[in-house]
Amino acid sequence: MEFMSSARDWITTGPLVLFFFLAGIELRGELLDGAFKKRLSFLIPLTAAIGGMAAPALIYYVIAKNSSAPESAWGVPMATDLPLALLALTLLAKSVSNRIRGFLLALAIADDLGSILVVAVVYHHHIEVLRLLICAILLLAFWKIAPRFPLVALLLALMTWGVFKESGIHPTVIGVVLGLLVNHNESKWLVGRITPVVNYLVIPAFIITTLWIPWKISTALIFSPIVLGLVLARLIGKPLGIWIFGSLAMRTMDNKIISAKDLFLVGALGTIGLSVSMLFANLAELGPELNGALLGVLITLPAALLLILVSAQLLRASRIQERNQEY
Repeated sequence: MEFMSSARDWITTGPLVLFFFLAGIELRGELLDGAFKKRLSFLIPLTAAIGGMAAPALIYYVIAKNSSAPESAWGVPMATDLPLALLALTLLAKSVSNRIRGFLLALAIADDLGSILVVAVVYHHHIEVLRLLICAILLLAFWKIAPRFPLVALLLALMTWGVFKESGIHPTVIGVVLGLLVNHNESKWLVGRITPVVNYLVIPAFIITTLWIPWKISTALIFSPIVLGLVLARLIGKPLGIWIFGSLAMRTMDNKIISAKDLFLVGALGTIGLSVSMLFANLAELGPELNGALLGVLITLPAALLLILVSAQLLRASRIQERNQEY
């Protein structure tokens, strides 16, 4: 068990950085050629993402304030797992509009960015300013050298990670920064090589080592304040926050880029969370409550899938009814 704990810490500060490196590359791509390319076009999904993060965090915090659940777990129900959300969307491809995928992708990227900021701002220790300055110099060299000398860039990236991981800010943050600095023309090659490693090795290893703890599942644990708080916060707060904030943003900007019904389905898809939620649970220093936090994440996953299926069926039925009324 001690070995698995050490392995989990090593994966969280090492290989998991690759996951966030890919997130940085994806964000750069969206900024240059994707959902965020047009001026102000990102504000609606960004606002919806903020609502989708703030609402579950607030709901959980209120529950924790009025129960024995630890307040430090407020970050666990916030994040959306983009790969799983896109997988669920693919399975529903016949019943959703093309706009939903683009909006979900933009929202999930904004959600990832928000999660990264929370990790950087909240889950840090004493910050070593000198290390950050050294990292800034190394990052500048990486940005200039990467397109011409890939091997030198790799060495610089490893050096930057090595210096940054002792800076007091979680190392996953430097993964995103490095991803943002990768030359756009070279990013497809990198993504093609790294994605299988992340999807089939890093993420499974992270999940296995995270779940490899002394489980003591009981009725009391299942119905404990932390489990119920996390489940309710995600299943209610996530779709509600996305829908309310997204609707307000579209009304304020007078730009209805997605229908209210489609937006609710996006909110339901946003309830899927696994890897980043587990990272938050590990960073929250929950001690014996870690069991409950992880169980809350696991219970929420099938419940979220059920919510997505119900939402998709209601959306499909509504569209059929609208078509029948036209004839």
